[in-house]
Amino acid sequence: MRCLLPSFRHCVALSALAVACDAHAQSQTYKLQLPLESDSDVVLQDIVVDAKQTRVTLAVKNTTDESFEACAQPTGSPDAFTLKDLGTGTVLPQLSIGGLSFCNVKMDVVKPGRNKLVKITFPPLPAGATRLQLGEANCQPKPDSDMDYWCFKNIVLPAR
Repeated sequence: MRCLLPSFRHCVALSALAVACDAHAQSQTYKLQLPLESDSDVVLQDIVVDAKQTRVTLAVKNTTDESFEACAQPTGSPDAFTLKDLGTGTVLPQLSIGGLSFCNVKMDVVKPGRNKLVKITFPPLPAGATRLQLGEANCQPKPDSDMDYWCFKNIVLPAR
């Protein structure tokens, strides 16, 4: 990049701004507000896709009069979240998760009227992916488990 500004510092600042704007322009945000079929208090808020990763935000709300417990499966666990492209069958593993304690450590208590945001990171989606499945344990819950596994079976990303 050639800079015609009076100082090198201005040139560096503008270069950094151009790179940041370009990176932001490459990301695609899908605001979905999709409730879980089996529990409307669990909502898939959005999916952000860029060249390096896919980020999913879930809201875990408590609209009841009683507290309940929730936890997240750690990355690498067979019960961790996966994101599946239903068009190609490609399954993306959870790279990181935050917002809830890990199930193998402790359970978080979600009190009435409160909510927790769960942020999950996956590798980048395959190009052209528009139909997805997001779920714990690859959407195959264990029949002998007392845990409720979350599975969003048919997510459709709207065209932009």
